[in-house]
Amino acid sequence: MQTTNNIGTMGTGSTNSVPGSSAGAQAGNKPSFKELLDQLTDYTKGSTGERIEKMILAKLGITEEDLKNMPPDEREKVIQKVREMIRKELDAQKQLEEMQKDRKIRVSV
Repeated sequence: MQTTNNIGTMGTGSTNSVPGSSAGAQAGNKPSFKELLDQLTDYTKGSTGERIEKMILAKLGITEEDLKNMPPDEREKVIQKVREMIRKELDAQKQLEEMQKDRKIRVSV
């Protein structure tokens, strides 16, 4: 499995936020279908690594725009946290794959 680390490119993509955020919606109003579709389309663009980065930033409650506007030292701390979370996610996926291999039943006739 090949993994792409796009941490160095974070914040250089579009300024749309991750699905689930209320960017573009007025306070107290639900976003329109078009706004949600635009957010989903933006989210699905890019490599798997970029999508994982967006997902992790969303978990941390940080948008790409927030990341761009952070002071360099604070941004580096967030990037390190994202890298750590990506490593944990990849390790968990690898363990799950190993467990699934071990559970396969081999039957010979």
